[in-house]
Amino acid sequence: MRVVSVVSGLVAELLVEARECQTMSGTRIQDQSQAFDTEYEEKLSQTIAGHEELQKQLQKLLSSWEAERSQLKMKILQLEHSLVDVIERSNNPLRAELLSQEKIRLIEEAKREWTAQWVAERKQLLAEIKRLRSSESTG
Repeated sequence: MRVVSVVSGLVAELLVEARECQTMSGTRIQDQSQAFDTEYEEKLSQTIAGHEELQKQLQKLLSSWEAERSQLKMKILQLEHSLVDVIERSNNPLRAELLSQEKIRLIEEAKREWTAQWVAERKQLLAEIKRLRSSESTG
């Protein structure tokens, strides 16, 4: 009987220790759970901050892309208008004729100016010759 009472005592001690371990284990689990929760919340907040930063960068890139796109569209329109003008000028015989007539008019105007200048210089030289002859005959 003595063995039974010793074994009963040991079993009772083991049960008490098991209960203590169980409460300690529950506390450890709660501590570990809180540590995991804290770590999870930190990683989540870092991820959210990174996501917000990426959203800002995406908005900047989108606005930059839109600006460049509108500039390129404007440049394309300008080039199309220039091309239309060049095609109109090169294929329009009336315009070519007008340009030829304009060139002829400019040449004729330049010829008149040169002729007037030549006539003025000729008169001046003839007057000089006349003056020199008259001074030679008197002198």
